[in-house]
Amino acid sequence: MATERMYELAFQYKGTKLWQQLYDDELFAVQLSDGAIGYCCVMGMIGEHNALALYAGEEGYKSYCAIRNADQDRMTDQMMGELLTSQSCLQCSFETKDMLSGEELEEVRQYASSHQKPLRGKNAFPQFTKYRPGRFPWHYDSALDEQRICDALGAAAALKKMLRSYSKEELGLFSLDEEPAKIPMLAFEGGRWIMKYTTLPNAEIRYPEPMLTNDVTAARIKRKAKAGVWECGTLRLPNAVQEEEHADEAPYYPLALLFIELGNELVQEPIVTDGEDPAEMLNEFAQQLLDGKTVPRTIRCGDERCFSLLKDLCAKTGIRLEKTDDPEALNDVIVDLLDHLAGEEDAELDPKEVEEMFDVLMQIPDSELRQMPQELVNMLYSLSEAGALPDALDNRIRKLFRRKK
Repeated sequence: MATERMYELAFQYKGTKLWQQLYDDELFAVQLSDGAIGYCCVMGMIGEHNALALYAGEEGYKSYCAIRNADQDRMTDQMMGELLTSQSCLQCSFETKDMLSGEELEEVRQYASSHQKPLRGKNAFPQFTKYRPGRFPWHYDSALDEQRICDALGAAAALKKMLRSYSKEELGLFSLDEEPAKIPMLAFEGGRWIMKYTTLPNAEIRYPEPMLTNDVTAARIKRKAKAGVWECGTLRLPNAVQEEEHADEAPYYPLALLFIELGNELVQEPIVTDGEDPAEMLNEFAQQLLDGKTVPRTIRCGDERCFSLLKDLCAKTGIRLEKTDDPEALNDVIVDLLDHLAGEEDAELDPKEVEEMFDVLMQIPDSELRQMPQELVNMLYSLSEAGALPDALDNRIRKLFRRKK
């Protein structure tokens, strides 16, 4: 539930129309109340998505740069889906009413009515969404989230006032393409917003390198005979999982560690976790090597995350670790897996489970459904074409994604 202060500042920001002056690569920073630095991106200049996004700290800034610098024309749907689920930011966006859940719509209307705020025109309804790496877009779930977005909205309104007296260039607002040495940073001091400047963090993404801490396990793997080459890679699965005991938390996209033994094309049992603890995945793989009949002489990693994950284990167990830009056999496995998850293979599903899945989809707000990976959207279209969706869900999906029968 959004606070009154959040709505107050959201409508104040909307009134600034700051997106008519700033492009989404002309960032400004804000000194947050908790001491962190947030990086603000104003979206809406080209009219597609009107929002203020706050990327907090180095992690947030790196997730912004990952999307900004991606060569999207060369990305597969799977790569694009994973990229979009890697964001770390808080957004205040302005949507049409059909993009809000029933609870959100009621909240906005109550606030607007009690404060004489008109809800007219395109994208008139504020919505607050939290993006967390590997998680489904969700509502704010902490007082820290609420305070941070209030800081960002307040800073944006203050920046608009400054732009009435100074040009963007005079304030130091430049496109990141120009590689500015510093960017403007607003800080609330002495009861008012003042302008400072800050350098940008390093945008290079570095993946965790967990340690294999069980020396006995490492020694036993090292003593085992080794033969052959395995290709391996990590994959963020497109099917979000909501565990019953964590129903109040954002569903997660499972992270899979995949292996295929070259020569006989034997696919090893994948390791699947929520991706929150890389050490958990590493230890599961170590145990799998310990229990298995074979240990590879060489592992070739198709992505940097996988290489970082296995780096310490391979160093301690005598397995050669390499990088490859074209893990052809592994890519075939990934394609088959995604096709299977998208429902392109014949699979017998429990009718009760299917009905429950449809019920869950009907309860998810439109704003969250629109954030589904493309693979899941394609799956729903396939079910729609086959006449397998209930009428209510079928009509909703087609309306939401503007697909006609």
